[in-house]
Amino acid sequence: MMPNFLRSLSTTCNNRDIQRKTISIVGSGPSGFYTAYRLLSKSKIPIKVTLWEKLPVPFGLSRYGVAPDHPEVKNCEETFTSIANEYQKDNGLHDFQFIGNRTIGKDIPLKDLIEKQDAVILSYGCMGDKKLNIPGEKDTNGVFSSRQFVNWYNGHPEYSTSKVFSNFDWSRIKNVGIIGNGNVALDIARVLLSNNIGELWDKTDISPLAMKCLNQAPIKNVKIIARRDFVHSKFTNKELRELWELERYGIFGSISKKYFQLGNLNISNLSRPMKRTAEMCYEYLKPFNERTKKSYKKYQPLVNVGETQRKTWELDYLKTPTSIKRDSNGNITALELFENNITEDNRVIPMKDHVINYDMDLLITSLGYEAKPMDEFKELGIQFEHGHIANVEGRVQNQEGIIVPGLYTAGWVKHGSKGVIAATMMDAFNVADGILADLETFPSKPSVEQDISFLADNKVEKVSWSDWESLNNYELLQGTNQGKVRAKVLTVPEMLAHKHQKPSY
Repeated sequence: MMPNFLRSLSTTCNNRDIQRKTISIVGSGPSGFYTAYRLLSKSKIPIKVTLWEKLPVPFGLSRYGVAPDHPEVKNCEETFTSIANEYQKDNGLHDFQFIGNRTIGKDIPLKDLIEKQDAVILSYGCMGDKKLNIPGEKDTNGVFSSRQFVNWYNGHPEYSTSKVFSNFDWSRIKNVGIIGNGNVALDIARVLLSNNIGELWDKTDISPLAMKCLNQAPIKNVKIIARRDFVHSKFTNKELRELWELERYGIFGSISKKYFQLGNLNISNLSRPMKRTAEMCYEYLKPFNERTKKSYKKYQPLVNVGETQRKTWELDYLKTPTSIKRDSNGNITALELFENNITEDNRVIPMKDHVINYDMDLLITSLGYEAKPMDEFKELGIQFEHGHIANVEGRVQNQEGIIVPGLYTAGWVKHGSKGVIAATMMDAFNVADGILADLETFPSKPSVEQDISFLADNKVEKVSWSDWESLNNYELLQGTNQGKVRAKVLTVPEMLAHKHQKPSY
C-alpha cells in the first residue's frame, strides 16, 4: 500500500502535472514484480513503472514453474496483484502500467527503451537449459529438460500443445531417469509417479493435455541421479517428505545402503536441515511399525498393491552420465554412466573404468535453467558472462567492466538460476534500493515520455493489466466450473480472445 506521507502529498498535486521519473522492467516474474513493488512502495520521488512481459499473462516462474499442487508458493501473486491495482490507476504520486504480449529486443528494441527511460531493469529470467553435453542428448526421442517438461505440464503456451510431447509414445514409458536432485527433480518425479491419482491433481491447474498423455504411461520406476553423495543432496525436506508419503498409494522409495547408512554419516558435522533429511530417510526406510516418530507414520502404506501396480523411486548417487543409447527409431533405450568418487577436498572424480548402464524409456535433465543474452547486447556493449549479465549489485557493466548508467538487472538473469522465491524477493529489494538511490542523482531526460505505450503500437496486440484481469477472471470461473482452483488458457490466441470478455456467472 502507498505510504501515508506519499498519499498525503499526492492529494496536493495535479496528477497530470507530475513529472515522474520513468522506469521500465523487462519481465513480470517474481524478480520483476518484486522490484516494481519495492520501487513503488519506497520511492520518495514521483515514478512511473512500466512492466513489460512477452506473454499475455504475468507472473512468469510463479505461474509456470511452481508445482501445481503447491499453491501456497504462489501467494506472492496476491502481493503483485495488490501493488498493480493500487498504482495502475494513476491516482497518486506514482503510476504503474503492465504491457503484455511484447518482447523487448524483438517487438521493441532495447536501445529505444534505454533512450526513453530514466532506468531500465532486465529481469527476464532464464530461457535456456544447462546441458549434459553427452552423445545422444540433442537428437534422441524421450530426452527432455526439466524446464521444457515443467512448462509443458504447467500449461506454458510455448509448450502446452507442443507435438514433441503430444506425439511422444507415452504408453511405452516404464523406466525413467532424472539427472539432478533439486526440488524441481523431486517435483517431476512426483508428477510422473502419481499423475493418475485424482485426489492429488484433479483440483490443481495442471494442464489437462499433459495429464492425458501422462496417464497413458505405465511408469514403474524413477531414478533420481546425482553426481555427488547423499550429504550434498540439493532438495529440501518438504519436497522429500512428499515423495516418501506417496507410499500410501503404493509408491515406495529406496536408497542403496552403498550411499546411505545413518551410522556412516558424521551427524555432528551436518547442518540442521540435513540432519532432518537423514533422519527422515532413516525412518521411512524402516518397516512402518518400526518407525519411532508419529510424523513418519502419518499415512499407512498401501502394502497390498499388486506387483503390476507397484511403483518405486530411488535416490541414486555418485554417477556421471556419459552417453544416451537409442534404438533404430531414435527412442532412448539406456543411459550409460561412470561411477564417481569424491576427494577429501570435495572434487568429483569419474571412475572411467567403472561403467554402468540403466535401461531407460524417458530421461529428464534437471541441471538448472540458463539465462541467455539479448541479441542487442553485443551492439550495446553489455557484458554477459558465465550465464548471467555482468553487474555490480544489480548495476549492469559494459564490456570494459564500466557501469552503464540507468541500466540494471535483477533475478536469475542477474546471478544465475538459484534460490527460491523468497531469495528472489530480497535480491529484487536490494536492486530496487540501489535504483532509488541512483535516481535521485540522475537528471531527468528532457525527451522522456510519461506514457511509452506508443512503443507498443504495432501489429502485435498488446495486453494491459485490465485485459489480464478479464482473462484471470475467466480462468478462475472455468476452474470453479471444473472443481479446481483455476483452468489455465493454454495458447496465446485463446488468451487474446478471452482478454476482453466479462465473466458470466
